[in-house]
Amino acid sequence: MDMEKIKAIIVDDEELGRSIIREYLVQHPQIEVRTECRDAHEALQAIEKFHPDLVFLDIQMPEINGFELLEMLDEKPKVIFSTAYDQYAIRAFEVNAIDYLLKPYDYDRFRVAIERAVHSLQYEIKSNDNIKKLLQSIQTSQNYLDRLLIKQAGRIVIVSAREISLIQAMDDYAEVSTKNEAYLIQHSLNHLEERLNPDQFIRVHRSYIVNIDAIRDIVSWSSGRYKLFLKNGKELFLSRSGYQKLKRFTI
Repeated sequence: MDMEKIKAIIVDDEELGRSIIREYLVQHPQIEVRTECRDAHEALQAIEKFHPDLVFLDIQMPEINGFELLEMLDEKPKVIFSTAYDQYAIRAFEVNAIDYLLKPYDYDRFRVAIERAVHSLQYEIKSNDNIKKLLQSIQTSQNYLDRLLIKQAGRIVIVSAREISLIQAMDDYAEVSTKNEAYLIQHSLNHLEERLNPDQFIRVHRSYIVNIDAIRDIVSWSSGRYKLFLKNGKELFLSRSGYQKLKRFTI
C-alpha cells in the first residue's frame, strides 16, 4: 500500500458533510476519492463498481442507514463512520471499527482517523471481523427484523416484514413472497428464522416459514397430517413440529 493510492468513496446525504471531507482530504494526497454518494442506493452501486479500500460512511441517511448498507455488501471495505448521534459512535468504538467521527468534527480529529485508516491498510490489518462484530451488536440491539433489504437488478427493494406471507427454501436461496411479489434472496431459512419475530413467523416445515397473519385455515389431513391454507390460496403440508408450534396460538 506504500506506493499505491488508497481508493475511497464518500457517502453522506448532506452536501456539507461531503464537502468537509473533500476539503480535509486535500491534506492527504495518498487518498483518492473515486466518487461521492448521496444515499445507500448510489453507494451500493459505487462500492460494487470501484471496490474501494476505504469508505467515509454517514450513519443516518434516508430509507437505508449506514449499518444497513454494510449488511448488503458481500465484501466489506474498511470504514470510517460519521454520525451526529453518540450511541452509534460509542457502539462503533467498542468493537474497534477503524474510527468514527462525531459531527461536528475538526481537522485534527479527522487527521487522527486518517492515520488509523492508513496504518491499517499499510500493514494489511484485517478489519472485516470488527465490522461483522459491529453489525452483530447492532442486530442484537434491534432485536428482530421489521424489514428486509433485498438487492434486485442494481437497486434495493425494502420489504416490510408485515407484508411477507411466506418464505420458501429454494436450493441455496430463499423465496420471499408478499401479496403481490416474490423475491429471491441469498439467505438460508435458518438465518431468517433467527432474525424474524417468532411471535409472527413460524417455521412450519423445514422448507417453509409462514406469517401467522397470512394463515386462513389449518385442516386435518390423512394419516394424522395437517394442511395449511394461506389467504393467498397457497396450500402447504405441516410438519409435526410445525403443527406443535402453531398449537401454542390456539385458545
